[in-house]
Amino acid sequence: MPWNYRVIEDKGKFRIHEVYYNDAGEITAISEDPIAPEGETLEELKDALEYYFAALKRPVLKKDEIKFASMIEDD
Repeated sequence: MPWNYRVIEDKGKFRIHEVYYNDAGEITAISEDPIAPEGETLEELKDALEYYFAALKRPVLKKDEIKFASMIEDD
């Protein structure tokens, strides 16, 4: 299941969450809690931050407007 980090606006706060997609590219789930950058090495932390910066380039999702799709496509 593909995923990426996205900025999600909820009640006036902007946070980064993991967002999961089905094969059709539709949102199927988001992480319950925001994600904090971390790494076991400084290099891993730098890599994690690159994913965060990529999230800032994508459109912001409004939590109360997200329509969740099924994880599997119906035949």
